Amino acid sequence: MRVHTLGPAETDSNQAAQYFVANLIQEAGEIILHPSFEQLFVELPQLAGDYLLIPTAFRSSQLNLSWGQWHYRNLNQLTLKNAFIFPLAPLVLLENTQSSNNLADTHAALADLLSQIIPTAQINCSASKYLAYQKYRLTDSRYVLTNQRLVQIRPFERIIKKFEPQMIWAVYHIKGELTNVKN
Repeated sequence: MRVHTLGPAETDSNQAAQYFVANLIQEAGEIILHPSFEQLFVELPQLAGDYLLIPTAFRSSQLNLSWGQWHYRNLNQLTLKNAFIFPLAPLVLLENTQSSNNLADTHAALADLLSQIIPTAQINCSASKYLAYQKYRLTDSRYVLTNQRLVQIRPFERIIKKFEPQMIWAVYHIKGELTNVKN
């Protein structure tokens, strides 16, 4: 069984895929990581017969759709085979106290949560929380909402808030004959 999901290895998606393969399937599994779900969706026609693992909190700013919208748009191409609860790694909202702008980095699925806490934030979305943190470290952004395990707090940073969310993960079988894949 080949399971496709979001990479890199530091992502919650990879951790959930590792859990799924180790604990919920009765056969050997290979996990294939992709740089973004959007790119994975483009590749679906070549992945017929494989499986896709995606969090139900999926949100794409690039495609401007949520998991629910994506799910219904792909009913003909995918069959929902399994769902399970697996926690996300603890999240932190971090502030760079040396920055005076309102720029914030996170994954699109977390943008609404971030805007509830920092309503003035100008949010930049990345393909993963890992990439959002990397971008934050390389730019002058003031905030980042990311996995706590990625964070190495510097003297000029402070944690504003922590979260420990559960997540529902959906496992799809990619049908053998894909036609008109629209995302």
